[in-house]
Amino acid sequence: MPPAKPHKTIILVLAIIKFCIPFLLIAPSFELQRDEFLYYQQGQHIALGYLENPPLLSYLARISSWLGGGEWTIKLWPALVGACTLIITCLIVARLGGLAFAQFLAGLGIITGVFLRIHILFQPNILDIFFWTSSIYFLVRYTGSKNRRDFFGLVLCIALGWWSKYSIVFLAAAILFGLLLTRYRFLFIQAKTYLAAAFGFLIILPNLWWQYAHHWPVLHHMKELRETQLAFVNPVDFMIDQLLLLLPVLIIWVAGLFWFFTQSIYQVIGWIYLLVIVLLIAGSGKNYYSLGIYPVLLAGGAVAWEQWTQSKKWIRYVLLFSIIGITIPFLRIGLPMEEPEALTTYY
Repeated sequence: MPPAKPHKTIILVLAIIKFCIPFLLIAPSFELQRDEFLYYQQGQHIALGYLENPPLLSYLARISSWLGGGEWTIKLWPALVGACTLIITCLIVARLGGLAFAQFLAGLGIITGVFLRIHILFQPNILDIFFWTSSIYFLVRYTGSKNRRDFFGLVLCIALGWWSKYSIVFLAAAILFGLLLTRYRFLFIQAKTYLAAAFGFLIILPNLWWQYAHHWPVLHHMKELRETQLAFVNPVDFMIDQLLLLLPVLIIWVAGLFWFFTQSIYQVIGWIYLLVIVLLIAGSGKNYYSLGIYPVLLAGGAVAWEQWTQSKKWIRYVLLFSIIGITIPFLRIGLPMEEPEALTTYY
């Protein structure tokens, strides 16, 4: 399908809703979560790296301190990054040929499910999901354009993702093997591929130098994490969680995975998803490490459902009401939108 125009009104309205959630749907009695205090304090001690995480989020914390350091200056980032993730997802839909309904459906998917909670917390996950989604956006662009700038955009987003959360290596590895498994293996005999790789390496080099100068704290942290948390990750539970994390839009992203495998030009996306899951299971990754791959599946699923319902548009209303209906009971689970006593009773 040829690319479609982004529906600016739909995207803007959904992005505003997404942005407002952290400010309008959290009860005043809830303060910052403990990890948010950690990352904010890191921002008061600027460095090229930290024991547990790359420094990009902490640089945003430094900006928050310049704005006065109030709670709203910290909540600004998950709200803004969440809205930007929604916008990029809708742009992927348009690039895949999706029209207004598909863009609305995919954008709605970024508002619901686990994304409700992820995008109210000032944690590296917000940047991780954004750069995974942006990386795939440029990959989708490249599959249609073969434009070198899009390929460099892909590498740039992966490199910036490294500065956000080291789990970007799972996506990078999946893209590498996905290209080898599909029609795009020719990239590995082109000079631009290695030039782009060198470009990405230069971007992450300062953090690598910091890791080397401090005796590779990331390896120490991963060893500690594996012993205390990852050792208890069960592959079966991991797969079940993949179905539950985005339960309201399960039918959308599963359709997207199927749809990508039916499109020869985009089969690489389907392979990347499967490879991400396999690599995370092999590496004992936590269930939410995979969240960055789901926006593109929502985009593909939205396009698929738009195509499948051309002659039966009433199905579209059933889809939308089903997503909203499943989301409503989970709002108070994903969001601390009531006082603790009320939430305790609900739980």
